Amino acid sequence: MAASQTPPGGGETGADRGDLTPEERDAFKKRADALGQRLETAKSQSTSLPKIKAGSRSNAANSSALGKAMRISTELLGGVLVGAGLGWMLDKALGTWPAFFIIFFLLGSAAGMINIVRAASSMKTGPMNPAAGPSVRDDDDKDA
Repeated sequence: MAASQTPPGGGETGADRGDLTPEERDAFKKRADALGQRLETAKSQSTSLPKIKAGSRSNAANSSALGKAMRISTELLGGVLVGAGLGWMLDKALGTWPAFFIIFFLLGSAAGMINIVRAASSMKTGPMNPAAGPSVRDDDDKDA
């Protein structure tokens, strides 16, 4: 090793490198023990905290809303991609670019939007609410 090069650790040696004196080591151990006791106290207090009330907005509600949003966006994206993909394959096979692509893209978009309406209406009047009737009258419903 040349004289101009510094050893690993920036050229520090001995006590400069982080070696502790016995007094410093004892002080460090006391601080670590005090910190450990404070952590244990905080842990025991956190278990006695009141639980979140059922009426408040919780992580479960946020997760449920995120799941619904992902489902709706996936419904639309799936319809558009499947329609566009089928149209592209037909155009490629038949050499009619862009006729089938445009037709199936529009059909896929319409199917995606219909799926969104279905998904949103099932979220509004979910199966857990038997009193909620269908959102649209069926042809079989009789006038009262």
